[in-house]
Amino acid sequence: MRVRGLRLHVAVAGPEHGRPVMLVHGWPQHWYEWRHLLGPLAQAGFRAIAPDLRGFGWSEYPPDEDFRKETLADDLIGLCDALGHERVAYVGHDWGCWAGWLICLRRPDLVERAVLLSVRPPFPPDQIEPAALGRLARLAYQLPLAAPLPYPLKLRALQVLRGLGGNPPEEEEVYTANLTQPSQLRATTLLYRQFLTRELGPLIAGRYAGQRLTVPVRFLVGDQDFLFEEDMVDAAAPHTDADYRGDVLRGAGHFVADDAKEELREVVLDYLGAPALTPAR
Repeated sequence: MRVRGLRLHVAVAGPEHGRPVMLVHGWPQHWYEWRHLLGPLAQAGFRAIAPDLRGFGWSEYPPDEDFRKETLADDLIGLCDALGHERVAYVGHDWGCWAGWLICLRRPDLVERAVLLSVRPPFPPDQIEPAALGRLARLAYQLPLAAPLPYPLKLRALQVLRGLGGNPPEEEEVYTANLTQPSQLRATTLLYRQFLTRELGPLIAGRYAGQRLTVPVRFLVGDQDFLFEEDMVDAAAPHTDADYRGDVLRGAGHFVADDAKEELREVVLDYLGAPALTPAR
């Protein structure tokens, strides 16, 4: 499907006129991250929509090489327009979670409610404390991803992805095979480089300060996530004027859709009001 001049690959499941639910992956994944949710959502009567972000999966690499997260949000808003959806539920993980926070802030009219996974909201802390500085230090893992390494070195670095989330090697191969393409290695580099060089500074300076969240949100994070901190669970609460709830998934790591697939399925179906979970009257 062409969205904003770019061909985006979109996996869909469920009845054509079912309530739309957009499922947005993070890095290093693509639509396949949601393989455990697509079927249950479709069976519950939802129209599940799982796009590949620009430059990843089977979506086209953008000629403008713009991988800023506001641009990812623009693509997703444009996709809703192209599909004719004026109101959607949203489920996002990692960069898909970050884009979800941005869409909820910018287009609350578009998002009915959201389940956001693993990434704290973009609101700045009230004051810079040692804990906040420590969070910045945890972003050091992004440096090699953003660095202009030669293709063979980038390719070698992808080996660390094998076994992510405890999945069998053949499932991880679905992700790593795509990422070995030169265009997707370039997309990876720019995704992180543009965050560190063009987005992180304005974020720290308070780009989203004072903005209010008016969309109901359920936030989930695994306590084994390398970015996990207890305070991130309720970080959005002081900035919301809508229903908000944050929860920790004990024993789950960063890749919640794999590490806690049964629990996530129950949360999503329940939160979206799946008919199958509605008590009989």
